[in-house]
Amino acid sequence: MTRPLTFQQIEAFRAVVLSGTTVAAANMLHTTQPTVSRLIGQAQSGTGLKLFVNDRGRLKLTREGRQLFETVQLSFQGFERIEQAVAALRESGAGVFRIACTPSLGQSVLPVVLDRFARERPHVRFNVQTLGSRQIEEGLRLGYYDVAMTNKEYEGAEFEVNAVHYADAVCVSALNHPFSKLRVVKVADLEDQVLISLPRGDALELALQKAFAAKKRQPPTAIETIYSSTICSLAAQGLGVGVINPYMASVFKDRLCIRPFSPQLCITTYAVFSRFSPASELAADFFEELKQACKKAEWE
Repeated sequence: MTRPLTFQQIEAFRAVVLSGTTVAAANMLHTTQPTVSRLIGQAQSGTGLKLFVNDRGRLKLTREGRQLFETVQLSFQGFERIEQAVAALRESGAGVFRIACTPSLGQSVLPVVLDRFARERPHVRFNVQTLGSRQIEEGLRLGYYDVAMTNKEYEGAEFEVNAVHYADAVCVSALNHPFSKLRVVKVADLEDQVLISLPRGDALELALQKAFAAKKRQPPTAIETIYSSTICSLAAQGLGVGVINPYMASVFKDRLCIRPFSPQLCITTYAVFSRFSPASELAADFFEELKQACKKAEWE
């Protein structure tokens, strides 16, 4: 008869996977090796699954163990987000301004905004969280952030969404790539290229797929990644080309060939506030600084 796993068994299982031995896992968990071994034994007998095999003194996952570990990791990522939220709430007293933004905006637009905004307010402590769009949405609902910067338009009465800037996607490639001889890169130019793309659910990727479909062509994706910065790094190495937002492309301008892309794929930058939390005067000032920064920055 199977039994549900306890948190201690799950924690011991994860520690063994990450460390490779029960001794190292015990050190991670500040407990003893026999305790870890006992918890692993209980986990295997309780689930009826063989989770590990012994390979020359190190414990390696079985196929079932690997699948279980993937689920466990997702759960622990959730715990880590809770801990981050608790830390943010602990520091959310007067003088702390909380900003959430996507990684691409955090590396490109945000530094431009904070360049003057933060220096003019030396008494303010800034808490910046670079997160995925879904995590930002969850945090806004819970009132964790004073303002969020994102390229996704959130829907719902709980959000106050303000379009700040419009830009067109660009094509990035290595400096010595044949695209450097083109003034504009078109859909047809991508057909015989290794395309480094964002996940299929991403808004820009969906727009790119529609552009291919309109030309009755298939996108030649060979490498998929969740970060625009990774696309830039791989493209700079000559591993392929990518179509990304111009904000992140500007960060890599010295290492990349950057060309306009046709058809134009519009990317909108939003400043989002939670309607459940009254906007502060500082948030209003940040919003104005963001608008000014977008007007004068190089991606304009």
